[in-house]
Amino acid sequence: MALNHISENADNLQKSTQDFIEHNFEYYKLSVFKKLTKGTTSMILFIIIGAVLFGAMLLLTFSIALFIGAWLDNIALGFLILGVSYIILAIIAYYGFRKTIERNVLRRASEVFFDGD
Repeated sequence: MALNHISENADNLQKSTQDFIEHNFEYYKLSVFKKLTKGTTSMILFIIIGAVLFGAMLLLTFSIALFIGAWLDNIALGFLILGVSYIILAIIAYYGFRKTIERNVLRRASEVFFDGD
């Protein structure tokens, strides 16, 4: 009797363990799917907003450069001044905000990846 009871418990344990593994596998598949979907959605949204902002910035840049050029009576000089100011702004942003941006990206990516939100 006791040997039969142990055999039943072993069979139940094996079935429970297999069910546990299958459920964990399904959970992690859904978790990976959710994270990939959130990442893809964020990237698509970033690309769309970036494209619209790039177009607006391009038109704004042309209008400012033409304004400066008309003010100085030299259109080329207006474009040159604006181009140099953008280069200076890019250098300041790179050296001034690089660590802050890296830290924020790492923090947000860690929240999404490890917290599952």
